[in-house]
Amino acid sequence: MNDEQFIDIAIEISKKAKYPYGAIAVKDGEIIGRSDDNTLMGISMYSHAELEAIESASKNKNLYGDLKGATMYVSCEPCMMCMGAILYEEFSKIVYAATLQDSNDNYCPEMITDIDVLAKYSNSKIEIVKELHRDKAVEVIKKAGENYE
Repeated sequence: MNDEQFIDIAIEISKKAKYPYGAIAVKDGEIIGRSDDNTLMGISMYSHAELEAIESASKNKNLYGDLKGATMYVSCEPCMMCMGAILYEEFSKIVYAATLQDSNDNYCPEMITDIDVLAKYSNSKIEIVKELHRDKAVEVIKKAGENYE
């Protein structure tokens, strides 16, 4: 599978999630973690899609401390907290669809951070692919925003 196919899976997860965000962790071409079961505030306000995908990978594949070189696919640009976790786990690549600004404009207030500045804190180089299939992810966020009570 390629980046476009993997990001579409993250976006599909976001369509079914309680909150419109989805993430998958991929290593060696295999999905090793998903955020399907829990997303934002399912358990706590810190249960963001990226963190749930990391936790899923760690539990399901017994990969605690061994996510180095994996790729994170996220329906929305990682927030500062999630970016910190991605860097801590030494992912080699992040692919995201919607931006934090898209989320802010259409769903909920976000602390807008510069992902490139945050990436400089990584122990190793991390590739960032921005706004892949952004239109699809923004559509999900907008729809959720319209239905938000």
